[in-house]
Amino acid sequence: MTEIKLGIAGLGTVAQGVLELIRRNNALMRQRSGVSLRVVRVASRRAKPEIDLQGAHFSTDIEDLLTDPNVDMILELIGGDTTALDLIRRGLAANKPVVTANKAILAAHGNELMAGRGRQLLRFEAAVAGAIPIIQGLSGGLAANRLGGLFGIINGTCNYIFGEMEANGTAFDEVLAEAQRLGYAEADPSFDIDGIDAAHKLTILLALGFTGSFDLSAVFVEGIRHVTVADIRFAQELGFKIKHLGIIQNTDAGVEARVHCALVPGDALLANVNGVMNAVQINSDGAGETLFSGPGAGGEATASAVLSDVLALGALMASGNGIGVPSESDQSSERLSDQPALVSMSDVSCANYLRIPTVDQPGVFAQVTQALSEFSISIDAAIQHEASSNQSAVDIVLLTDDVVEGTMNAALERLQRLDIVAADIVRLRVAPTL
Repeated sequence: MTEIKLGIAGLGTVAQGVLELIRRNNALMRQRSGVSLRVVRVASRRAKPEIDLQGAHFSTDIEDLLTDPNVDMILELIGGDTTALDLIRRGLAANKPVVTANKAILAAHGNELMAGRGRQLLRFEAAVAGAIPIIQGLSGGLAANRLGGLFGIINGTCNYIFGEMEANGTAFDEVLAEAQRLGYAEADPSFDIDGIDAAHKLTILLALGFTGSFDLSAVFVEGIRHVTVADIRFAQELGFKIKHLGIIQNTDAGVEARVHCALVPGDALLANVNGVMNAVQINSDGAGETLFSGPGAGGEATASAVLSDVLALGALMASGNGIGVPSESDQSSERLSDQPALVSMSDVSCANYLRIPTVDQPGVFAQVTQALSEFSISIDAAIQHEASSNQSAVDIVLLTDDVVEGTMNAALERLQRLDIVAADIVRLRVAPTL
């Protein structure tokens, strides 16, 4: 039996979840893994809380985690950027295993941190999709497969908002306010609703499953602010649900990586993932279609993923294989020699949903279709309801065939300039075949 002595940075929701799971399930983890966990030091900038630290020394100086010789492994659970990044860097430089849940740091600095010994010493299962073992799935369970595509609901806040808008017909701003009250969204929700959180997570999945390189700039990012209840209702009428997705696709031209709202067929697996749940569907040549689903956030759910990394690293430390004195070969980053090309969003081809608010007069539909025909855009489906007595404009809703993004953008500029268009056009993309 090997005892691993832990130093925890931070005392937020996730850190408290880690402490609780160790208190409750340490014997179970010991039985399953042969590793016993003991928290020996906790460092947090806040004053010592009224919670059980299980006998660990407490300080307000993160530096203590690096200088305490009793700390075998560091858990970086403070979030943020500068302090957390410095702690991870220095922990790895000292040849100490580090577990982090910090998706933003990995998206921005993953190539540096995973170079050399970082490949063995750094783990980050909790950085993507909370309790779902998607990192282990990609790097372990599906490692023998060539991946064709990955489609994920990887932000629970967006999924919750769309679910409430769909179920209750509540406007976006009202649902967002309720999500903030319930703790599903931050006081400043832009990180979630503008797609930044999902983009960080997709960058990690892109590197692990497709390109071997962490490159946030390769991911196209769009949020959910422009979606209304009307769009959700029209999508339902067309047989779809609206989800905010992270999408990676292997194509003949290269790899597409994008985060945006998408119309998903109503009978698709991802269409029926609701609330704050996350789900990632992966299509691969050997395993076929696999779906990973579960809680994407929450203290104990995320702590579960953190401790899965702790136990995996602990088992390596106990065996003496995989973690030890750095060798010369460990000092350079292993990069894919045949790293695939990344496809610019302007070259991505997909079907589109368009909601075009027009003045209520004869001939408007013909003018819209004529403008689209100038760009050789075909229409797959259309909805045009009669205007009610209190409406000054009527929506024309179109579903196009596949169109190259650059062409669609040019067509939208042309449509928006038409005199009959009474307000901003809403465009949503249709998800590729899942």
